[in-house]
Parts: sequence; structure tokens; C-alpha cells
Amino acid sequence: MQDVRCATAEEVAVLRERVARVEGGHDHLRDGLDSLSRQFSELRRDLTQAIDENAACTRQEIMSRVETIGRSTQQRDAEVSDRLARIEGGIRLANWLTVTVIAIATTLLSWARMGDSFWHMWAHILATHA
Repeated sequence: MQDVRCATAEEVAVLRERVARVEGGHDHLRDGLDSLSRQFSELRRDLTQAIDENAACTRQEIMSRVETIGRSTQQRDAEVSDRLARIEGGIRLANWLTVTVIAIATTLLSWARMGDSFWHMWAHILATHA
């Protein structure tokens, strides 16, 4: 059998000192991990906030550009509509003038033929009675 040996007071003191140092290191590591955990939480919060702010700015910028494009499109549509209205007005005027000229020419030709016919008829009547 083995002899049971008891530690001396000096050995117990050295052992307690080592345990205290290990516990102190453990407390220091725990404090460091807690500090890192807080820093990571703050970093995640700050990153999330920055991303949300950037997304809001980007969304606002996109909507502003969409509104600008919409306004310019409406302006171009209005300009094109005005041009088309002027062109249609010009075409209507040209058609009206063409129809009017044709009607006047036809009327004048008709009157000329009627006058010519009356002239020949009177000339024939006067020639037969003379």
C-alpha cells in the first residue's frame, strides 16, 4: 500500500496561488469574450443601420429618377401630340383647300360648258332665223 501524503502549508499556498491565477485568467477571458460579444452586437447594429440608410437613400434616388423620367416622357408625349395636332390641322386644311379648288374648278367648267352650250344654241337659233 501507498503511504498517504499530506501537502504542506507551502504547497497548499502555491496551489491556491495557481488556482487564483487560473481563475483570474478565466475571469479575464470571460470579460474579454463579453466585450467582444458587445462589440460584435454594436457592429451588427451599426452595419444594419448603415445598410438601411443606404437602402433608403438608394430607394429615394431611384424614385426621384423615375419621377424625372416620367415627367420628361409626359413632356415629350405632349410635344409629339402638339406636333401631330398641327400636322393633322395642316392635312385637314390642305384637304379642304383641295376639295374647294376642285369644287370651284368643276363649277367653273360646268358654267363654261353651259355657257358654251347656250352660245351654240343661240347661234344655231339665230342662224336658222336669219
